Amino acid sequence: MFEVNKSIVRRFVEEVVNRGNLGAVDELLSPQYHHHAPLMSGLSGGREDAKRLYALLHAGFPDLEVRILHLVAEGEQVALHSHWQGTHRGVFAGLAPSGCRLAFENLELLRLRQGLIVEHWSLLGYPQLLLYLHLQPAAAPQPPSAPRL
Repeated sequence: MFEVNKSIVRRFVEEVVNRGNLGAVDELLSPQYHHHAPLMSGLSGGREDAKRLYALLHAGFPDLEVRILHLVAEGEQVALHSHWQGTHRGVFAGLAPSGCRLAFENLELLRLRQGLIVEHWSLLGYPQLLLYLHLQPAAAPQPPSAPRL
């Protein structure tokens, strides 16, 4: 079960987050999916809002790439440590493209049931993302390097 849950989270990161394949959202997230702290204000954290969020992220950061650094599973839960990077080349959250290059690490916890992601928690929040966008490209913090899985 642990490896199956980890493979579902890997697929979510690769297909939805990295490739912007919004069709995979319906395959990977439960109709009862809930993100406890949605990244964007105005989103309730449900499955349809997940589609909106990843569409907005890809419009604002067309080169968005999330690399999995660590993936740990226990029971129904999978912990994800990831490295996010991308360049603000499109409108995002009402902000005109800045050319700012984002690079940061994030910790997430996902709960799965019957092969679908049903709950999601993340340390990255909307205020932190906006803060990154207001930094000059040369001043953006660089996370420590970590092994790639």
